[in-house]
Amino acid sequence: MRMKKKTQPPVPEKRFVIGFQILSQWLRLKQDGKTLTPFFEDNFIENIAIYGMGVLGERFYQEMQSSRIKIHYAIDRFAASKSRPDFNVYGLDEGGWPEVEAIVVTPVQDYWSIVELLEERTDAAILSLQDIVDYCVAGD
Repeated sequence: MRMKKKTQPPVPEKRFVIGFQILSQWLRLKQDGKTLTPFFEDNFIENIAIYGMGVLGERFYQEMQSSRIKIHYAIDRFAASKSRPDFNVYGLDEGGWPEVEAIVVTPVQDYWSIVELLEERTDAAILSLQDIVDYCVAGD
């Protein structure tokens, strides 16, 4: 009997390129001593939530800690493993998320599916981290 060789399912390579572009642009901003705060100030957004606490979400959270923008909570499909004593991380299936003005979506993969899911559950504006970084880079 011949065993089939196990292979990893195909990965959409575009998400890696987009993720790299976001990090590259963001790094350039940081090297120039700039932050992502101008996007929120220019759009009169003071309180937000983060969707996705992976690498980009964690970096975004850390950067916003030194701003006047209040991050009320995060939403993550692996909420149990991402929770921390000083910050609420809700699961996707948890109801009653506190109201915020906007939710920043940090994952690149399945972005539009995430937007659809969030639009069904909240009236908050749904923003992509990519758009925020692009806005701040264009403002240079």
